[in-house]
Amino acid sequence: MTPAQIFPASAAAAEDLSPPHVSVVVIGRNEGERLRRCLSSVHAASWAGVAYEVIYVDSCSTDQSVAVARSFGAYTCVLQADPCAAKARNLGWQRASGEFILFLDGDTELQPDFVTAALEALQAPTLCAAWGHRRETRPEQSIYTRVLDLDWVYPAGLSLYFGGDALVRRTAIAQVGGYSPTLQAGEEPELCARLRAGGWKIEHLDVPMTKHDLAVRTWRAYARRCWRGGMAYAEVAARARQMGDHLWQRESMRDLVQGLCWLALAPVLVILALVGGPAWTLPPLLAAGALIVRSAWRARWKAPGRPGLLLAYAVHSQVQKVPALGGQLAWRWAHFRGRSTHALAYQDIQTPGWTVKAVLAALLAPATAISGALHARTLRLWSFARLQRDLGKRLDASNVVLGPVTVEGTANVTIGAGALIHAGVVLETQAAGRIVIGDRVVLSRGVHIVAFDQVSIGDDCMVGEYTSIRDANHRASRERMRESGHDAAPVVLERNVWIGRGAAVLKGVRIGDSAVVAANAVVSRSLPSGARARGIPARDYQAVVA
Repeated sequence: MTPAQIFPASAAAAEDLSPPHVSVVVIGRNEGERLRRCLSSVHAASWAGVAYEVIYVDSCSTDQSVAVARSFGAYTCVLQADPCAAKARNLGWQRASGEFILFLDGDTELQPDFVTAALEALQAPTLCAAWGHRRETRPEQSIYTRVLDLDWVYPAGLSLYFGGDALVRRTAIAQVGGYSPTLQAGEEPELCARLRAGGWKIEHLDVPMTKHDLAVRTWRAYARRCWRGGMAYAEVAARARQMGDHLWQRESMRDLVQGLCWLALAPVLVILALVGGPAWTLPPLLAAGALIVRSAWRARWKAPGRPGLLLAYAVHSQVQKVPALGGQLAWRWAHFRGRSTHALAYQDIQTPGWTVKAVLAALLAPATAISGALHARTLRLWSFARLQRDLGKRLDASNVVLGPVTVEGTANVTIGAGALIHAGVVLETQAAGRIVIGDRVVLSRGVHIVAFDQVSIGDDCMVGEYTSIRDANHRASRERMRESGHDAAPVVLERNVWIGRGAAVLKGVRIGDSAVVAANAVVSRSLPSGARARGIPARDYQAVVA
C-alpha cells in the first residue's frame, strides 16, 4: 500500500448506512476551482436511486484541494511517496466499497445521465468497463485546446481501452491487480490490455460522459503534453508487446518515424536550398502539405462541416510528433540505462525547468550521447595520428592521446608505451634539446615541457594539469632579453613521480623515485626518493619535520 494520510468523510456521510453500489474515485493535484466543479457535478448527477460514495485521492497538492474535498463529504486520502495517477487510482479503488468504480480526474465534470447509461450497459456480464464522450469545457480558450478537443472524439462500440474517466467493475480491476504503479502515464490503456487478456470487453458508449478543463494555453504547456504522450506511447507499447498485445504498436512506431522525419525537415530544406536553390525545397514542402491535407481528410468525421478546424487539427496531428518524439526517445534512453522517467504535469505551466530550450535539449540528449561517443573515439584516433605525424616516428599503439597535442621546435621527442596524454599538452624542443618520456606516463591537460638540453620522465610518472617542466632559463640582459640566450641543465623525473596540478619544475632538477610534489609548488632544487615536497621553493616537509 502506498503511504497515505486518510481524512474520513464527514459525520453526515458516516451515518449513511446504505451500502454504495458505485464508488466515485476522483484523483487530482492542485485542481483548485476545477475540483469544486467536479465534486458538485457528481452530487448533481442523475443517480436514479443508486447509492454512491465519493473518494478523493490527492497527489500532494499545495492548494486547498483536500479541504475542498472534505467540504463535499468525500473520503479523502493524500499520497505521500512519489505520487502519480496510477498510484492514486489504486489507492482509490482499494478504499472503495462499491461494486462499480467510477474513475474521474479532478479537472472534469460528470455529465448527468452517464452513470445510469453505463450501469445499464454493464448488465452484460462480459463487459468490465463502460465509458462515454469526454469533451472540453472551453475549447475556445486557445487554439491548442480547440484542436486537442478533437483528440477526445472516438467511435462508439467495443474499444481497446478507456481513458481517465470510466465506470469499471471492481472485481475486474482486482482480478488483474489494478493499475501499474510504475507507469507515469498511459496507465489506463496498459490496464485495459491486461483486462482484455483476461477475457473482458470494454464498451465506448455514444453518450456524454464528462466535460474536461485541459488548461493548455501556451506552446510550452502543449509541448509538455505531447512529450508526456510520447513517453506513454513508447512505454505502454513496449509492455503490450511483451504480453503479445497489439496495443499502440503501430501508432508508437509511426509517431517515432514521422517525428524523426519532421525533425529532419528543416536541415534538409536548408541543405537543398544551399545546393540547388529555393526551387529544390518545393518537393518536400509539397509532400508535407499533402500529408497535412490527408490527415484533415481522414479526420473529417470528427468535425463535419468545419474545414478550418480540421485543417488546424491536421497540423496539430503532425506538429505534435516532434515533442512526442522527445518523450519517446527520453523513455527509450532511460529504459536502455535502466532508469525511470517522470511524466510532465503539463497543466502546471509555472513549474520551472521545462522551457522550450530544455525540451529541445532533452530531445537531443540521446543523439548527443551517441554522437559524443563517436566524436570522442574519432578525436582520439585523429590526435594519435597527428602526434605521430608531427614527431615523424611511429608511436606504440598502446598509447592513448585524448586530444590535440602541440609539438614545437625540432620534434626531438621519444614516447614509450602505454602513455595517457590529454588534450592541450605542449612538447617543445629547441637546439639539441630532447624530451624522453617513459612507459605508462600520464601527461594531464595543459602540461608544457620545454627542453634545450634534456627532460627525462621515468616510467609510471603522473604530471598534473598545467604543470610546467623546463630545463633552461633566459640569461639576464640589459639590452635584448629575447636574444640573450639560455642556460640549460637536464631535468630528470625518476620512476613513479607524481607532480601536482600547476607545479613548476626548473632546470637542473632531479626528482627521485616515488616522490610527490604538491600542487602549485616550484621545484628549483633536487628532491630525494620518496620526498613529499610543497611550497615556493619546494621543500621536502617530511625531512623538515624529522
